[in-house]
Amino acid sequence: MNRIVVTGGKRLVGEVRIGGSKNAALPLLFAGILTGDSCVFENLPRVSDVLQTLEILRFLGARIRFQRSGDVEVDYRDVRPEVPPGTLTSAIRGSVYLLGAMLGRFGIASLPGAGGCDFGSRPIDLHLWGLERLGAVEEQDAEALTLRAESGLSGCALPLPLPSVGATGNLLMAATAARGETVLSGIAIEPHVQALAEFLRAAGADISPFEGGAVRVRGGAPLHGCRVRVIPDMIEAGTYLCAAMATGGRITLREAVPEHLGALLWVLERMGARLQLRRDGISLDAPERYRCMRIETGPYPAFPTDLHPQMAALFCIGGRAVGEGRVRERVWQSRFRYTEELRRMGAVVRIAEDEARFLPSTLHGTEVRSPDLRGGAALLLAALAAEGRTEISNAATVGRGYEHLEAKLRGLGARVRVYG
Repeated sequence: MNRIVVTGGKRLVGEVRIGGSKNAALPLLFAGILTGDSCVFENLPRVSDVLQTLEILRFLGARIRFQRSGDVEVDYRDVRPEVPPGTLTSAIRGSVYLLGAMLGRFGIASLPGAGGCDFGSRPIDLHLWGLERLGAVEEQDAEALTLRAESGLSGCALPLPLPSVGATGNLLMAATAARGETVLSGIAIEPHVQALAEFLRAAGADISPFEGGAVRVRGGAPLHGCRVRVIPDMIEAGTYLCAAMATGGRITLREAVPEHLGALLWVLERMGARLQLRRDGISLDAPERYRCMRIETGPYPAFPTDLHPQMAALFCIGGRAVGEGRVRERVWQSRFRYTEELRRMGAVVRIAEDEARFLPSTLHGTEVRSPDLRGGAALLLAALAAEGRTEISNAATVGRGYEHLEAKLRGLGARVRVYG
């Protein structure tokens, strides 16, 4: 996916099926290493980050089989504790999950680099702090970070100073292999983190229910293969809801979980959207005009940072948005780079430190460049509502997280083409 070309002004109407969660799939695929067995993944999204993860696993010795049903079987029995090429690991942030998985199974883990979107400083200091407390020793050279636990890992108390999703996932994996009991507190409780815990339980791990931001792991039990269904992608679902708002549309999402999107649904309803919620779906009927809001991102269940750019795009759309919209970003640094591209389309944006203010204005199609996955999604939403033709370059960033993007949008009536 190199370019996305959109001719705006078309109202989105219809039904769309939400695919599996990228943010859930990556830790599940890496956690399978701990089983040393064969696992079957249902509802695995075919997005570039997932396909890159499968390539990393294949390099390490896993055998991968795409079944006729659409499920993917990964046989981890022949996985080896080798150093994967940096060209593979540097492309996705999720490669950091190799640390907990490989350390837990082999007592050694090496990582040349972890990529993904650049939002300023994205250290893995919490991952390393926790893994070292479990017994790992860090070695660093010019090519890779290596962790060793030659005497194995031992459980302990791990109070996280902030609820890092990645650190929580890595430490959950390592704790299942550690001797004794590990108590993780101050953890992230996002749906995809809880899905990881469910997978590990299904594979034989002794993990307590999440309670009060803490979880207890009694490690050391051998794990086995299992079958798991990847949960629906809450960020994909949220993006399509915002697309309907941007175009004054009316859509129904199938296989979306309302409970995962509480913060977004609360905001959309107060902006004027009419919502119908079911156990496995969401319907939205957008108003002709909607009220702008002030949102602040934070760890789940607060407003998700991965839906911040899409919401910002809504605040820019003249003729639909009313009033001033504000977004305060409390999770990542440097997440406002997409605003420069929105300005090229005519958006009025003011940024001061960690908060951006948006005033509705007439948006015009032009050539823009996607700076990252969700920033590219924001440009796509703006293009759907803008006058004329918009061409989004560097669209591979968007392909990292949205499955069958062209087919789904065209099925809703959008005039969009994806090239490359």
